[in-house]
Amino acid sequence: IPAGQWEGIVIHHSASPAGSPATIARQHEDRGLKGLGYHFVIGNGQGAPDGQIHIGYRWDYQLPGAHTAGPNSDYYNRRTIGICLVGNFDVQRPTAAQQQSLAKLVAYLMKTYNIPPERIVAHGSTKATDCPGRNVSIAAVRKNATQVLIAEGTPIPSGTGLASNAEL
Repeated sequence: IPAGQWEGIVIHHSASPAGSPATIARQHEDRGLKGLGYHFVIGNGQGAPDGQIHIGYRWDYQLPGAHTAGPNSDYYNRRTIGICLVGNFDVQRPTAAQQQSLAKLVAYLMKTYNIPPERIVAHGSTKATDCPGRNVSIAAVRKNATQVLIAEGTPIPSGTGLASNAEL
């Protein structure tokens, strides 16, 4: 993937109380995808260790994701990093370990790829869906990742948000 290709981060949930990268990959394969569609998966202790970050093969090989669908999915899959937290966040909250791992991972990606906080979005911002669930605050994800960068003395990347669906 060329330098500068990663423009943003899309946060998802598995919409299931338990799961692992392998079970999610099988679900994606059953829908016709070539394996795990996300770049990263963060476990909740129910199928994968709580807070453990799994690095998917799409990230290993710097391949576009398969984590969004809809009319603008090509843009989001090619230009954004897909992170899935295991859990159904319409009925539960991410664990403390998941939130901590997400903050550290997002901060690392922001720093490494110069992604400003405004470009961290919910899957529901890319298409009509409730993902990542009503109990996930993207504002809190942005704040927590920014706090990690501040604590390590790293400047916060600046820029504008992702292109809206109307602009694509």
